[in-house]
Amino acid sequence: MSSQSLFNSKFAVEFSILIGRYMPKSTGYWLSRKLAGLIGSFQSLEINRNIRTNQYVVNGEINSHRELVHLNKDVLQHAGKCYYDLYHFIDRAKKLEELVPLTAQMSEVIRLSHLKEGFLIVAPHMSNFDLVVSRLISEGFMGRVLSYPNPSSGYQLQNDIRMSYGLDVVPLSDPWAKTGMIDYLKQGGVVATAVDRPLSNRKKRHYIDFFGRPSPLPAGYVTTALAADVPIVAVTAIMEKNGNYGFRLSEPIRLKRYRDKMDTLFLNAERTLKEIEEFIKLAPSQWLMYYPVWPDLLSEDL
Repeated sequence: MSSQSLFNSKFAVEFSILIGRYMPKSTGYWLSRKLAGLIGSFQSLEINRNIRTNQYVVNGEINSHRELVHLNKDVLQHAGKCYYDLYHFIDRAKKLEELVPLTAQMSEVIRLSHLKEGFLIVAPHMSNFDLVVSRLISEGFMGRVLSYPNPSSGYQLQNDIRMSYGLDVVPLSDPWAKTGMIDYLKQGGVVATAVDRPLSNRKKRHYIDFFGRPSPLPAGYVTTALAADVPIVAVTAIMEKNGNYGFRLSEPIRLKRYRDKMDTLFLNAERTLKEIEEFIKLAPSQWLMYYPVWPDLLSEDL
């Protein structure tokens, strides 16, 4: 079992839930930091090599190995805090309102979801996105979220938790994602999906420029938005300096059509990913991406 599979397993999710629900905040944060430090110390672990490589690129390709090891642990520590906060505050409405205060940008995306004009939301794996989305739903956000296809037991447990607070989750393997989503968008629905998880089977000639380097990222969301004739809006969760969780969104991205179909696909994807880049630059250590976004760099000693 790979390290990613272990951390995404049902056991790992249940362990995180146990810590979050039953440990006091100070103890939960302390244990999360200790576990992050322990995991990060095993530098040869696949997940750690992937994080270091990803952090190397998004931080400008200037960091030494020693600095990347520290950045690796920063990412894991932030992830631990996010998981603790998610499971500790998800069922505590008043505390959730304090930790994720409603902002003008959150109100705007809620407003957009009620216009019945249709749009596609794209997001990176940044910070405590699940907790922020639960707050949006409590304030009236309407939409569906695409999740990883054919979810494992750990992913399915996470999806069950998401659905428990009202999120409409649809795995990409669900027939609706292929047969009903475009009509749903045309009729004014809102669909959200992550766009920064690399595809293991992507051919190099189909790599997309991301942070100045070619990457095997998905681009199907462009095809979907064009077929439904809806704009794309990039959003992200982010932890603010005061420890609360915030939210950012871009202006609507109106897609362009080019003579060449591949240009239409990849140039629009790169336009969209530029917005994602700006979000990640705000807080690189909050980018919780455990898969190799630039696999060609894994052979380097980072």
